[in-house]
Amino acid sequence: MTTPLRPVTWWIHAVLLCLAVGVKPAAALDTLAWLDPPFQVPEIPYLVEGGGTETLAEYRGKVIVLNFWATWCPPCIEEMPSLDRLAARHAGSHLAVVTMAMDRASEETIKAFHDEHGLRHLTIQRDPDMKLARSMRLFGLPTTFLVDHRGDVVAQLVGEAQWDSDEALAVIMPLVEVAAADAP
Repeated sequence: MTTPLRPVTWWIHAVLLCLAVGVKPAAALDTLAWLDPPFQVPEIPYLVEGGGTETLAEYRGKVIVLNFWATWCPPCIEEMPSLDRLAARHAGSHLAVVTMAMDRASEETIKAFHDEHGLRHLTIQRDPDMKLARSMRLFGLPTTFLVDHRGDVVAQLVGEAQWDSDEALAVIMPLVEVAAADAP
């Protein structure tokens, strides 16, 4: 017979283990770094769903939440539902959520991952050769960049976060409001 304290004890042990190895609980944006000066997002092609290529210039005029992740990365997997919810809530707005898969998994494998995790609002983008990632000085997964509507990379967070949380929206939405105000 299990006691009601068993799940609480497990959770406490899990948090302590994460803190011991340097993983922060999701939603913490205290490591978000505002880049001064910002840099222009590279126009390096990456693979998109269906086998084509595009660059981040396709999103000019929108704020981009650009997340680099991998199917084998536990913190990446943890934050993907929040990115999916963010994409769902702001579809058609001046905000684009771009999740860039870093592993060499096929498009079919990533589609299966999306299905398994209930990700219905994220499209498939892949950077299997890591050309875009290297050009953005990526050094850990997950890493998320905020790109303003002019194509300037203005902030970076290494580690997971809850991107649809009030804390994250307080950072993202002012950028979106500026994009909307500057729209023709």
